[in-house]
Amino acid sequence: MTETRTLTTVPAVAPDADSPIAQLFDIAREAVTEREEEQREDARLAAVDHLWRSYPDTLAKVVEEDMWNSQSALPGAGLEACAVAYLGGCLWLHHTRRNDQEHHVLTLIAPCTCGSGYVDTALDGEPDLMQLLTELRATSGRFPHTNDGDCDSQQRLRDWDALCS
Repeated sequence: MTETRTLTTVPAVAPDADSPIAQLFDIAREAVTEREEEQREDARLAAVDHLWRSYPDTLAKVVEEDMWNSQSALPGAGLEACAVAYLGGCLWLHHTRRNDQEHHVLTLIAPCTCGSGYVDTALDGEPDLMQLLTELRATSGRFPHTNDGDCDSQQRLRDWDALCS
């Protein structure tokens, strides 16, 4: 008669370092690491390329390639690979490509005037950026707060430094 073991009765034993399964675990870990590094580099380069193509007279002149931090996709959370650049004054650029990889989304993230939250605005070319910058310049880089109560319409900025490290 064959003995059947359940998962609760199987002893937890680490495989020997030179065993085939340990080597396969290492290969899988390295493949995931390489894939994540490739996604981060692709995200960073896509952001740089997008600025050069779509914002040559503004953002491409001031946002250097090394200013971008990137993060690989987090499929479980529904997040695509992205890149983020800090512009100073608590303002950020966020770039990602949607599933088709041809649709670039560039977002300017800026604090609101109440100081409790952030507003993200998708940009649609240099004329849109110039209009937005003109509006933000009047408020020192802050989006005007539209209500006197809580900042419920604003979104808090994620800890991009931790996300894109």
